[in-house]
Amino acid sequence: MAEEFFHMETDAEPFPKADVLERFLAKFIDFLVMGAFFAFPTFIGPLAGITYILISDGLKGGQSLGKRVVGLKVVSAETREICGLRPSVIRNSPFALLMVFWFIVGWIPYLGKALFLAATLLVIGFEMVLVYTDERGARLGDRIAETVVIGRE
Repeated sequence: MAEEFFHMETDAEPFPKADVLERFLAKFIDFLVMGAFFAFPTFIGPLAGITYILISDGLKGGQSLGKRVVGLKVVSAETREICGLRPSVIRNSPFALLMVFWFIVGWIPYLGKALFLAATLLVIGFEMVLVYTDERGARLGDRIAETVVIGRE
């Protein structure tokens, strides 16, 4: 069962694997957008930022703002259909959970920020290793949501 989870196979033609640098740039742009939302006053900003990062890949054409700028899109690993809102929420939940973790521990002086930094480096580092080493570039969120990021076809 664990092997199936970490190894996605399909009989269809191989996907055009998205360039790792392009994926990084697209996610960086999305994090900047999320950060801009965080600047809104009260709880509205963080709520808008978390909502954006969750639904971003389910926007028009399976493209978040960052993916649209770079030219990438998210599709289903099985059917090749454009990513919808539900798979987008599932695949981006690790990043949203990091933001929730920030609200839980961020108020603790020094220790909270150190814990958040450690968790962020762990999650992003693990995701980057998976993107780089997987033949289709599937990170943990992609494996759970059964999606894949593709480049220009």
